Amino acid sequence: MLFAAIAVVSTLEIGTMMKIAKTSAESVVAIAFAILIVLWPGFERFWFALFYALLVLTIVRRESFSFSGAGVLFAGALYSSYAFRTLLDLRETSHGLAFVLIILIAIWSTDTGAFFVGRALGGRKLMPEVSPKKTVSGALGGLVLAIVLTVATGVLMLPHALKDWGMLALLGALISIAGQTGDLVESALKRHYAVKDSGWLLPGHGGLLDRFDSLLLAAPIAYHFIIWFFPAYIS
Repeated sequence: MLFAAIAVVSTLEIGTMMKIAKTSAESVVAIAFAILIVLWPGFERFWFALFYALLVLTIVRRESFSFSGAGVLFAGALYSSYAFRTLLDLRETSHGLAFVLIILIAIWSTDTGAFFVGRALGGRKLMPEVSPKKTVSGALGGLVLAIVLTVATGVLMLPHALKDWGMLALLGALISIAGQTGDLVESALKRHYAVKDSGWLLPGHGGLLDRFDSLLLAAPIAYHFIIWFFPAYIS
């Protein structure tokens, strides 16, 4: 229920950036989609239903809702919800708790490493036109710390994981890169719509989308990597 609530608020924040009213028909459709994809595992097979419903609304509400708006809102609702569905699916596997913690620790350590290394070393900006404060040194510092802590967490929490340290290191790198990319995606989205924060729910910290942007991209990628390359741990 908590994951569904976060997905709903994040979807509404994207809609607000698009200047879509929270009580509009298209917002209601997007909210319903976000709730269903998080709470109903089988709903993953019905992604198309959201887009088709939004397409119908481009006819019914043609004066205020266009095909481009349908595409962005569809992407926003899926982006805001699918990560939480993958975390819940992963948690249900035999070593799911360990892998969920690995994902969270990799994301948190990336943020921590990037902050401290970037502040200490400074240097070349990563993508100043998207996120002016991020540096290459910070990105690399976050990457290294994520790899180290992912391997350490995996070895501590997974049986016989020491022999898989190389794959754990690759998983940590993948989560870190995906998380930093997710942060940049959300920064680019805010710049496109000329807003400073995605929302106001967390005073001084912006919206929920600002807090979960790294997880929203990293969790699905990590989930599929784990399913493919750690089959012995997810039966």
